[in-house]
Amino acid sequence: MATFHLKVLTAEKLFYEGEVQRCVVRVASGDIGILPRHTPYVAPLGIGGLTVTDAAGNRRMAAVSGGFVEVGPEATTIIARTCEWADEIDLNRAQAAKERADALLRQQAGKHEMDAAQVKLKKAINRIRVAQK
Repeated sequence: MATFHLKVLTAEKLFYEGEVQRCVVRVASGDIGILPRHTPYVAPLGIGGLTVTDAAGNRRMAAVSGGFVEVGPEATTIIARTCEWADEIDLNRAQAAKERADALLRQQAGKHEMDAAQVKLKKAINRIRVAQK
């Protein structure tokens, strides 16, 4: 099966690099599947999953939030604010973050605080969802 080069970077590290058959990532408008020889494409990332199918056909999922994806004729680069493999997510920590964000949303706070709490809640729910798949 044909493959393409995928590189996933975060501010802290090179998260993943290798030849893949496909990847699916959440962009601002929804999920996009990327296959070899995909049309050039650039989009901002949303809060969601990243599924990587490597050259051998093994699938691995990660939680991703923010950043962008750039698809070229031979390679795809994802630069994410955060990216975490499903099997490395601390479910208890994610659940605690969800509960803190829920508590913030129940308080009477300003618009900025409410917006920040909603983003934190979405990130926590995404991490929980990815970890439980």
